[in-house]
Amino acid sequence: MKHDHFIDAKGKGMCCSAPVTILSKEFKHVKSGEIVLVVSDRVAMIKDIPAYCSLTKHELIKQEEKDGLLQFWIKKN
Repeated sequence: MKHDHFIDAKGKGMCCSAPVTILSKEFKHVKSGEIVLVVSDRVAMIKDIPAYCSLTKHELIKQEEKDGLLQFWIKKN
């Protein structure tokens, strides 16, 4: 799926809240209507990403698992 931005939120020794913190920081540079692809290897993101989108009013367009990685396409509102 097409996207405008990419965020690598794979573990790399991050604590549990770090990927969501990265999202919040990176989304400040994304324009409304643009789509961001977030890739993570953390199973917790299956719950964290939808919760983040609900709180921020961004739209989770699609999510899937591919080659052991979780992929999320989020449209900034």
